[in-house]
Amino acid sequence: MQRISITIDDHLKTELDTIAAKGERAAFISQAIQKAVNDWHKQQALKKVLNFKPYKVNQDSVEVLHELREQRTQQVIDASRG
Repeated sequence: MQRISITIDDHLKTELDTIAAKGERAAFISQAIQKAVNDWHKQQALKKVLNFKPYKVNQDSVEVLHELREQRTQQVIDASRG
């Protein structure tokens, strides 16, 4: 567990004091940061999905998926060795 020092606006500090008691602030802030990080990752994934450009494949889709899965499996194996 890491300790950090942050600066927040006075009105935000007042809101925090209202929402979380003194002994609960660190947990509340940690949960809020975790939620923000998770939301950021979801937004990045959504951007990738929305920017995806369909393309023609001259193979059966089942074959393509099989090849992609095999490649991914090999990537995981290679990464675990490195």
